[in-house]
Amino acid sequence: MGIGAHLEHWGIPENQIIELDWWEKRNVGKVEIVCTPAVHYSGRGLLNGKSTLWASWSVIGPENKFFHSGDTGYSPHFAEIGERLGPFDLTSIKVGAYDITWEGIHMNPEKAVQAHLDLKAKRMLPIHWGTFNLAIHHWDEPILRTVKSAKQYRIDLVTPKPGEVVVGGTTFVSEAWWEKVR
Repeated sequence: MGIGAHLEHWGIPENQIIELDWWEKRNVGKVEIVCTPAVHYSGRGLLNGKSTLWASWSVIGPENKFFHSGDTGYSPHFAEIGERLGPFDLTSIKVGAYDITWEGIHMNPEKAVQAHLDLKAKRMLPIHWGTFNLAIHHWDEPILRTVKSAKQYRIDLVTPKPGEVVVGGTTFVSEAWWEKVR
């Protein structure tokens, strides 16, 4: 909530903007889109850090459930979402751009794996890593730590190459493509 004014300023017609609060939902055909909690901050200046709502998203279809974490820290909200809306077939969870001082708003790979478990999900797509160097860790550290942690819990990771298409409901064989980029 609170983003609509920005979108209108950028030329998006008001009748095409829908703002939701946490736990509010909208149906698009047979798909239900639920605005779910996240832990972060908002704003782009020094004085507006809590001026808009940050969120995660749950997409509930007739056959599959998908969860997108957004930019967030780890908290009990993942377990609550898992209880209320899970289990999920696929999660896309942020695993990169972390630091001990950002723990409240940017979870590390191990916390991301815990969030996936809290959501009672089958497959995990690690996101928010390897693109923009926001933190001091090496660009591939997030995926290396995610793979290590996910193996402990036998989590099925989906790690497509940049630009690679993954079709839902099909078998996807992940490869460690980042090892060839070094």
